[in-house]
Amino acid sequence: MAAVSVSADPLVTVSPPGRAAMAPELAVGADGAVYLIWLERTPQGESLAAAGAASSAGHTHLAETDLWFAASTDDGRSFSAPTRVNTTPGAVWGFPVSKPRILVSRDGTLHVFYPGNAVDEGSGKAIVLPMYSRSTDGGQSFAAPRTLGAIPTSDNSALVSGGLANAECFGTMTSDDRGGVYTYWIDTRDMSPEAPLGKIFSAVSLDNGRTFGDDFEVFPADSCPCCQITATTHQGRIYMATRQVGPDGNRDPAIAVSSDRGGSFAPRVRWGGAPWVINGCPLKATALAVDGKHVYAASHNGGADPVGAYLSRSTDGGRSFGPALLLHPGALVSDAPVLAVLRGTVIAAWHAKVGEDRRIFASVSRNRGQTFSPPVEIAVPGGTGSYPVMVPRGKGLQLAWQQGDSVVTRYLTTNELLPAKGTAQATW
Repeated sequence: MAAVSVSADPLVTVSPPGRAAMAPELAVGADGAVYLIWLERTPQGESLAAAGAASSAGHTHLAETDLWFAASTDDGRSFSAPTRVNTTPGAVWGFPVSKPRILVSRDGTLHVFYPGNAVDEGSGKAIVLPMYSRSTDGGQSFAAPRTLGAIPTSDNSALVSGGLANAECFGTMTSDDRGGVYTYWIDTRDMSPEAPLGKIFSAVSLDNGRTFGDDFEVFPADSCPCCQITATTHQGRIYMATRQVGPDGNRDPAIAVSSDRGGSFAPRVRWGGAPWVINGCPLKATALAVDGKHVYAASHNGGADPVGAYLSRSTDGGRSFGPALLLHPGALVSDAPVLAVLRGTVIAAWHAKVGEDRRIFASVSRNRGQTFSPPVEIAVPGGTGSYPVMVPRGKGLQLAWQQGDSVVTRYLTTNELLPAKGTAQATW
């Protein structure tokens, strides 16, 4: 199916020219202000990445990046000069598949959660710890970062490999309207040869990020250790998606719901996609969006035929999920889906390859996910588009992504993403 396209004329490049930016994340304030963060490797980080790419493994678990921030108060038409969130250069352990998160509270407080580089004083080896910072002045300044996870006493370098003794990363963050800030991450502190998997840990603030309680275990060692967690809050409940490893070796998205502000979660429920049995980490997050009793989960599925980005929905609040739907039939590649709900309309965006380069595509459903419109390409002059993110803003959506080595953003209405006489691309 040939995709129609929407112009990128309102496209705004936020990252400075001549610098390699990646892994954007978005937040939109109650006043419509747009907040963007992204990663850039330091020179040492570039050397680490090059050495990893040249190694027999083709990667490294070591990273040195900086976290940058910019804000717009004119509906996303222009952005402030970028400022660095981390005070020490290279202090952020970041990749597009384990990136920082940003949220904004109703009162305008900005919350940033990211994986940070550290050193185990006992072994002298590199570790990764969950870090939190916040701003109460619209991003003009950020508080000194706080470590939310306990310092591991174990040395799991033989299991984690890639240069790390332990890692508390691949995390996420969500919030509520009562001052709750909820952070989650995958933790290797208790990893063993018998169970080389990750636990899910959490740290919670109930006073808008001023203080956090001690970290605590949420789920046992049965999570894929390198698939980033996602979470969202809706009507007082927290919804979290992890990639759970089953006894038969499949690594599938699983969704859990908390009704007590993160104190406990109901047993996880597998999404409706085909099982994906893989001896390794897929490095694929699962996007979530919630609208009443409708819960939507989207992820890349390498176990499906064809392989690609799929969406599965629940109509009973996450207690069960229906069969998964391929978002982009005919694409050579489709991956990294993200989701949003705007006044009952479900919007999915992802990157896909239908020609020479990967581009950003989107699709909408106006009947709570029963059918979706044909894919619409967000047209740009050229180059590779990847890792989209989006947040509802006003009557439309603020969309951002990595375009080549730049971070770009633009505003879209749902009408721009829905062909006037388009036929549904897929139906449950």
